[in-house]
Amino acid sequence: MAITGTKTKSENNSSQGYFINKCRIVGAEQQKSQYNDTSLKLTLEDSRNNYKYTCFINQNFEKDTNGIITGCKFPDDLNTLYLAAGKDLNVSDVGEINTVELANAEVACISYEATGKYKRQIWSVMSSWDNTELLEKSFKKQVDKGYPRNYKKPSNNVMVGGEAVSVDDVPF
Repeated sequence: MAITGTKTKSENNSSQGYFINKCRIVGAEQQKSQYNDTSLKLTLEDSRNNYKYTCFINQNFEKDTNGIITGCKFPDDLNTLYLAAGKDLNVSDVGEINTVELANAEVACISYEATGKYKRQIWSVMSSWDNTELLEKSFKKQVDKGYPRNYKKPSNNVMVGGEAVSVDDVPF
């Protein structure tokens, strides 16, 4: 007998090229960005294996004529992060973010296989641990639109005799 035991369905979608990770925020640092008004560097620790991820949440702000911040511009990933963490977002008139609030907050993120220099990336949109279905649905919607641009779409090919063959062409 070649196989013994049973296998349960995993909540991760590794065959689709991405995983849903339930993490705890262990570090949050606001950084300057040459492309955005601010960038928030997050260090996330996976709840299953204590693996650490680094993610950047970039945000631009709406400002009045005096340069005073009045709101967040689209995409509102910073506000989404704070909602997922169950914390209140406070941004000062000059753009300082209350990062201390995020300590030990529990959030879910998506890591995906990427093209380019880094093999895995973290999508910059977060959700609560209880709302991973909505996070996955939102990610799939963005993939259909072509974002993130570095998402490596899974191949339907398998290797047979050293050749890549479509799964549909395999006789077994």
